[in-house]
Amino acid sequence: MTAAPSPTTAAPTTAPSTTTAAPSTTTAPDSTTTQPHPITTTRPNPFPETTRTEPTTTTTTTVVVDPASWDPCAIPSGSIAAAGLDPATKERRSLPNPRAWGCQWLSSDGNYELLIETDDRTVDEIAQSPKVVNVRRIAFFGRRTIVFNARQDGNNIGCLLATETSFGNVLFTARKHADQQPEQEPCDAVQQFAGKLGISLPS
Repeated sequence: MTAAPSPTTAAPTTAPSTTTAAPSTTTAPDSTTTQPHPITTTRPNPFPETTRTEPTTTTTTTVVVDPASWDPCAIPSGSIAAAGLDPATKERRSLPNPRAWGCQWLSSDGNYELLIETDDRTVDEIAQSPKVVNVRRIAFFGRRTIVFNARQDGNNIGCLLATETSFGNVLFTARKHADQQPEQEPCDAVQQFAGKLGISLPS
């Protein structure tokens, strides 16, 4: 009767041997899980490179503010005729600013010549120039606009109108043609021409 407990103690000695084998298998997946880490860290690298190219696209908008972006010689002939100018007399004019455009026409009655040019100065800069006199601000299609005379024009041959645009201003210059002595004053003439061409101007 005392020999029965001996097989009972032998059974638990074999069970721990299988338990210690299990941890040896768990170490294998640990080594494989460490491999993806260097791969995931390299994925974000391309994204900062693409964001660096975005500022270069915004710099292209500076082309819009170039006075060469609008050419007065491109005003349709019908609009020129409706303003009292002769489309057949259109003449390209060279300007001191190589990036600006200038175009000139003769009035239909031959009394005035009208020069339209682009200018990268603001209306206020022109108004403050020592080369201009008799500056007056006028209402003109909702734009900041001035009418003035050139200081050197002591004989009152011409008058100028500058109206604001995105690149600076469009400048109208009306001058008496040759020896003509029209009844209409130059400043009235330039406002009349510009008023009929205002819808053809750039923003």
